[in-house]
Amino acid sequence: MKTLKRTIAVLLTLILVSGSFVCFAADGEKQYHEYKKVMLLGDSEASGFTDYGDEMSEFTRVDDSYAAYVADDLGAEFLPMACPGFRTIELRCMLDDNYNPVDDPYLFTEVPRTPKDEILAKSPEMRQGIAESDLIIIGIGGNDWGAYLGWTLEDVQFANRLPEEFRTQLREFLEKATFEDDIIGKIIELADYLNALDDIAAVLPEAAYYAFSNLNKNWEYIIEYIYENNPDVTVVAVGMFPTYLKTEEGAPDVVSEPDAVSKLFEDAMIAYGNKHMIDNQEKYGYVYVDTTGTVVEICHPTKAGHRHIADRILEELPDARFSFSDVSIRAPYYKAAEYMYLNGYMNSIDETAFGADAKITMAELSEILNNVTGTYAVTDSADEVTKLNLSKALFNLSGDASFVDMFKFFVSAVKLVLSGNAFKTVTRAEVAVEIYNVIK
Repeated sequence: MKTLKRTIAVLLTLILVSGSFVCFAADGEKQYHEYKKVMLLGDSEASGFTDYGDEMSEFTRVDDSYAAYVADDLGAEFLPMACPGFRTIELRCMLDDNYNPVDDPYLFTEVPRTPKDEILAKSPEMRQGIAESDLIIIGIGGNDWGAYLGWTLEDVQFANRLPEEFRTQLREFLEKATFEDDIIGKIIELADYLNALDDIAAVLPEAAYYAFSNLNKNWEYIIEYIYENNPDVTVVAVGMFPTYLKTEEGAPDVVSEPDAVSKLFEDAMIAYGNKHMIDNQEKYGYVYVDTTGTVVEICHPTKAGHRHIADRILEELPDARFSFSDVSIRAPYYKAAEYMYLNGYMNSIDETAFGADAKITMAELSEILNNVTGTYAVTDSADEVTKLNLSKALFNLSGDASFVDMFKFFVSAVKLVLSGNAFKTVTRAEVAVEIYNVIK
């Protein structure tokens, strides 16, 4: 009975705080690889633009910005090449001499203080920076769809396609608004009040399709360009975040309670905007960073918001304690293998190789399962494992089932794996991914 209670306690701990077991593979706190030069690409949120200030941030270092924090924490040279108003379209134009989206009426026109020619003159410096940097941080995408839809709706009212009362009130708002203001929300609110939603609904679908399709297409081009010109660079993709956690001017520590409807809508849009970035991280091997919880002034991060994003980036950067010749940072199984090793669930096969492609034996697999649960008896079988399908059997470990059900599923899966009845040859990397996907 005591053994059963201990087993349940260990498994419950695993579920609630997975990763807290004592490591045998690596000791101490996280260590970073050496990054001599950190480069930033992106828009106003990346550049450090502030809603309550008037600080120049075009291709300029802003001390209280997340990329500057990261570079300083890593002791690296910082190359800021972010610019307010940038979409992936503008960034691609900086990298691709043959790309000229002539059908886009807003190309380079929403950059507030820098003429197009001066921006394009930065292209050689940007390209050289990409080739020479050890770490590239990209924060872009919000203007691709959020600002773009606002610009489109502005054109609608100027083209006299909406009721006169709506055009008059909207024009008054736009005369006072800057590109950083929550233009879309105000327009929708005003249109709803004046029964003009039908007119806007006729415009939005085409605009939304253009916005998101360009975001996805140009995002892939940018990533491919970076890796073609610097195959060994570490790339960090900073996810977009909702802006409903707002402060007021002069009160940076007071965060307003978000409106439930606005929160639901913005969360859905942000999730959709980030989806392509998330889905392609395994294909390209960059590091995706979830920035949920960022506090903003109006729509740009506060100082604390930038610190929050910087900390999330530092958390997601590869750990130098997991540095083996046979595992590239860009490998699709890198995150899983790193996690399993640093948390003491898997050892490397020697000091220089993790053994990602090595065929795993029954003895090794049972030892790994014992490391995860702290309860399983280790077999000495040298037979190669010929099938592994833990994810489905262990799904309830991370689902909504009761703990008793989770425990039963886990025991059944362990018995299945160690029985050797349904196996195909698998590698250590595949084992790492299977178990990581269950317990993370």
